[in-house]
Amino acid sequence: MKKFIFTSLFMLLCTMQTFAAKVEKTVNLTVNGKSRSYLLYVPNNVKENAPLVFSMHGTGGSSSNKAPMRTSVADAEGFIVVYPQGLNIYFPVFGGTLPGWNSTGENSEDIDFFKAIIEDVAKSYSIDRKRIYSCGFSNGGMMTYSNSCTMADIFAAFASISGFQLNEFHLHHTGVRPVPFLHIHGKNDNFVDIARMPTIVDNMVARVGANPVPVVTKVAGKYTKSVYEAKEGGFPYIYYVIDGMGHNDYTDNTEDGSSAKTMWNFLKQYTLDTPCDATLKWRPSVETEGYKPAEHGWVVTTKGMVYGDDPNSSSKNIQNVYHSFQLAKGNYKLCFKSQSEEEGTVTVTIKKYTGDKSTVLNQTLPIGGDATMVFTSEDEFAECRFKLTATTNVTITDLALYTATDEEMLNVPAPQANMENAQYYNLLGIPSPQPQKGFNIVQTGSNSSKTIYVK
Repeated sequence: MKKFIFTSLFMLLCTMQTFAAKVEKTVNLTVNGKSRSYLLYVPNNVKENAPLVFSMHGTGGSSSNKAPMRTSVADAEGFIVVYPQGLNIYFPVFGGTLPGWNSTGENSEDIDFFKAIIEDVAKSYSIDRKRIYSCGFSNGGMMTYSNSCTMADIFAAFASISGFQLNEFHLHHTGVRPVPFLHIHGKNDNFVDIARMPTIVDNMVARVGANPVPVVTKVAGKYTKSVYEAKEGGFPYIYYVIDGMGHNDYTDNTEDGSSAKTMWNFLKQYTLDTPCDATLKWRPSVETEGYKPAEHGWVVTTKGMVYGDDPNSSSKNIQNVYHSFQLAKGNYKLCFKSQSEEEGTVTVTIKKYTGDKSTVLNQTLPIGGDATMVFTSEDEFAECRFKLTATTNVTITDLALYTATDEEMLNVPAPQANMENAQYYNLLGIPSPQPQKGFNIVQTGSNSSKTIYVK
């Protein structure tokens, strides 16, 4: 009898711990001297080490909208949701000040706010910091893209509905690691114009290291789902086009009957411990069977390839959305394989469109086998043009950009800024198309030369 009473009491205590009272309240915080707030939703079945989902409203919206992650999904799945409230900011596209997000892809007061929310929730609830997720609608979806750049080490996965950077917010897609990303968009959305989505997809698929040829599923009258599957070291990018949907924060035209549930089913697959190659920054996989590079921003010939549009000449009618090759400040390793039936060389040039518009890489190697080029980008953020040119017909495969280690940087060639036409000589006066280990004499003009040392 005593054993029965003890067991029943233990089960009751466990039940009380697991099924606490539901919490739905507005929480006020002061961040960087400003008053901020968020709506906290904790379902009554939340458990220890609960996942935490950030759900961000669109321009002019409110945390009280509870968009786009529905509390009904949190109830069913037992995770905590926070609905942050955006500050009043000026939106040139609207010509006025409205609540929203500085979705610039750069660090901002909103990033500090999100970090403060995490710490505030953690004071009262046991959360799993490896299962924190970001989703958003419209401008909140833009902020989710921004978070995938600036907070890839905090959020494990990302989902956007009806939102990607455009107009005053350019898509930055650099980050500390590849990220899993899901996007849902209405086929009839002419506000955050769906016509620009193919370019967003191209940029993100290369950024997350996915297969650029999707597996496509169509369900008539409901959706077209394109799955850009993860390749080694990367993550997938999944893109839904919803039939009959305009600019909305919700649809029931997914296989789950709920866009919120579809987002959660995607997000919950990932943690910050999900394996990936954190050094991978860009892998376009242009050689993939069925891929047509010219339809995805590439200029490809038998003797080379070019990628990266000039942001300074982009017309307004594309809403500031274009194919972009980007570098954050840091050391990089560019890798590829080259093959030709003839002897020749291949030259890679990466030149900035922004900042001092200098050349960060200009290196020539013999065609054949694996190639590795290491270089440094000094700007905090740079838009660039990638150009590969060969002296003969060449096949390029396995093109990818990685973070370079300190050891790999020991082989970095001479500084490349403004040295596209440089000629290198050793101390015996023997010319070389690129610097060699040891001392090199670099001639950059008829009356300009200097000596450099390459480790």
